[in-house]
Amino acid sequence: MSFADLHTHSHYSDGADAPAAVVDRAVGAGVFALAITDHDTVDGVEEGAVAASAAGLDYLPGTEISGLFEHHEVHVVGLGIDPAHEALRIRLQSFAESRRVRFHAILDKLRDLDIHIAPPGGAREKHGGVLGRLHLARALWKAGYTKSAQEGFDRYIGAGRPAYVPKPLVPAELAIGMIHDAGGLAFVAHPGLGNTLRRMLPRLLALPFDGIEAYHVSHTPARTETLLGLAKDRNLLVAGGSDCHGSIKDRPLIGSVRVPGECYFRIMDALAAR
Repeated sequence: MSFADLHTHSHYSDGADAPAAVVDRAVGAGVFALAITDHDTVDGVEEGAVAASAAGLDYLPGTEISGLFEHHEVHVVGLGIDPAHEALRIRLQSFAESRRVRFHAILDKLRDLDIHIAPPGGAREKHGGVLGRLHLARALWKAGYTKSAQEGFDRYIGAGRPAYVPKPLVPAELAIGMIHDAGGLAFVAHPGLGNTLRRMLPRLLALPFDGIEAYHVSHTPARTETLLGLAKDRNLLVAGGSDCHGSIKDRPLIGSVRVPGECYFRIMDALAAR
């Protein structure tokens, strides 16, 4: 049965690979439809579209916006957006600048702790990608300050740790509006990830979301079934995917989460009707 992966990342946010490599990985895994949903940017969308077209792969332009709801961070995935939409690009560029400021503020705090690592830039910044905490966590590990990337979060840069700097967030409703204005559909990202998000999901869905990600690498089969039932009861579209970041998270995941083709075609129908 054909399947889609509608949640992946490239080196334009916190993934390891160029968009073309994400497409190659998807083709190798047997995916027929793909979305690259980089955090708070659409800079890699066109590269992905060109590569997908050459590979004969269905492709949806996407993004994943970091939002705020009831004082908690939530992620909003936009699918079918127009990546050239001027207002969307302007807002996302401002988010990227905020991420850069945050990144260097964390570096400064690490230096105050007598931890000195070279900014892990190189090809990523050359291609316009935005560096984040994951890159710092891996740099800490590679420099010998920690025994794993996760330990970097646990000891230094996770929430409540000495080098933590909060991420600038926009209200979730504004993130939804940005996606709608750019012609796309808005989905609650990985709603089964964490007890807080699961508890506030009914209230979160009072916002004008078009759908939810029932399929995600963090969801158990039982959680997926629960979310599919919720989507049916609320007449919501269903999306999701592997949330693949490539080797930067130590394991490529495309192919591990299979969004049924019928979910993709319903999304396409909804986009056509907008």
